[in-house]
Amino acid sequence: MRRLAAACLLAAVAAITKPRKNVKALTPREFEKQRRERSLATTRKAMAAEDLQDARAPGTLRLCVRAVFLCWAFLPATLTFWLAFFVGPFRRRLWYPLLTWCLGRAGACFVKWAQWSATRSDLFPVALCNSLAGLQAGAPAHSRRHTKRLVEDAVGCSIDQYFDSFERKPIASGSIAQVHRATRKGQVLAVKVRHPKVGTRLRLDVTLLAFGARCLEVFPPLRALRLSDTVAQFGDTLAQQSRLDHEAQELRGFRARFRRWGDVDFPRPTLETPSVLIESFLPGELVVGIAKRARNFDDLKEGLDRKTGAYLVTRGEDLYLKMLLEDKVMHADLHPGNLLYDGEILVSLSILWGLNIRQSRAISVVDAGMVSPLTHSESDRFVGLIEAIGAADAKAAARNLRAFDPANAKNLSKEQVRAFDDEVRALFREKCRGYGTGVDFGDVVRGLLELVRKHRVRIGAQYATLVINALCLDGMAGDLLPGYSVLDGARPLLSAHRWFVSRGIPVLGPFVFRRLCLPVAWRLKGLYDAVAVRQFL
Repeated sequence: MRRLAAACLLAAVAAITKPRKNVKALTPREFEKQRRERSLATTRKAMAAEDLQDARAPGTLRLCVRAVFLCWAFLPATLTFWLAFFVGPFRRRLWYPLLTWCLGRAGACFVKWAQWSATRSDLFPVALCNSLAGLQAGAPAHSRRHTKRLVEDAVGCSIDQYFDSFERKPIASGSIAQVHRATRKGQVLAVKVRHPKVGTRLRLDVTLLAFGARCLEVFPPLRALRLSDTVAQFGDTLAQQSRLDHEAQELRGFRARFRRWGDVDFPRPTLETPSVLIESFLPGELVVGIAKRARNFDDLKEGLDRKTGAYLVTRGEDLYLKMLLEDKVMHADLHPGNLLYDGEILVSLSILWGLNIRQSRAISVVDAGMVSPLTHSESDRFVGLIEAIGAADAKAAARNLRAFDPANAKNLSKEQVRAFDDEVRALFREKCRGYGTGVDFGDVVRGLLELVRKHRVRIGAQYATLVINALCLDGMAGDLLPGYSVLDGARPLLSAHRWFVSRGIPVLGPFVFRRLCLPVAWRLKGLYDAVAVRQFL
């Protein structure tokens, strides 16, 4: 028996070590072809699995387990809330970082809320904003094993074979994915890898938030907020962001639309799957870090170069207005954590030509996951509200707010409409006198939202997101360039839109606005920015 076993072992060793005559080594071109085929098959399989998983409703047991986990995640902040409420030093030094840690551990929904809140230093304490700002690029990262598995499945071979170098430690981590730096064929790349189970947790969190919203809507004063619709729209947008292949499509669209803007850039995707996105690496410093330093100084000159602040605010406003007025798209995640500032800006001021920017790529948008198109009616109604604020037209502002939801025409009585219009008129007399009067845009918008809640005027979820985006821009301007009026800066574009689109001939007006008025309006905005920022230089 021993002899038989030894003979079998020797035969097996001989078969393994025997050279194969008919097997030839693959050429680099053949190896690359096989790798691409494996990558394509993996991508198709992953997309099919994602679509099937998105169609499934979360089970009751998983919802209960997730609810228990969220209670456990926020337990430290909940137990120490009253101590933080009464003891200021404890609140600023310990409780705010503790709350940030709890939000980061809770998942993508809560990290996304923290990223938005970090830009609202006018609503929340500066210490809390500085703490929450860490989640805009420093959310909890996942393991190296998870990164290795997803990246190798996406590229169809090992990481060492595909990349010349790959940094295992992420350079940034957000609510949905984390980013690694890599090089391939001499090109520096950014490899974005989705966090584990982020899609499943998003569906669970959105379901729990929707249940809580329905419970709150039992109370009549809260029904006007339409919390269920807001949560549903927020969930759909986050679900879209969790698919990195969708983000790659949006990046290609933005690169095409901004191809003539020499100082604005978007990453160029080279390979994408639902879980991995490989794109060109854009150098620069996150604007959230610049804004955080600016908030810590009363004098902007000590905390931030004035030219840098002026450039970031005015160019950030240009990005927002182009997307809203020209492209009819809504970037729901255009916060400082997704903006990069590259190098020193060489800016010269001229009354004739406005801001002369001599830097090819100075600002970059590195995330395009939360993007959705706007219909012409949605864009016109929201722009009409901003136009009414600039023109101090309370009647038009109230009319556009009521048009944010078609149900308002049926649910609001004539007395309710009259009372709402009267209070909007009173708010405008107190806080809004139009362009050139130093209007605090954020204060006026918050006042309008308070009246909307008071009179139970419904607002669609898409419009609510647009309002939040505008408040984020206003908050960034308040941090980086205090005293600059985003409303006055947008006046040339808004006025042209008001006369040729809002009040113009239905077909001819928009055509004239896009072909003739926009180039002139952009030049006038540059002139205003040149004059306005002189006081900050």
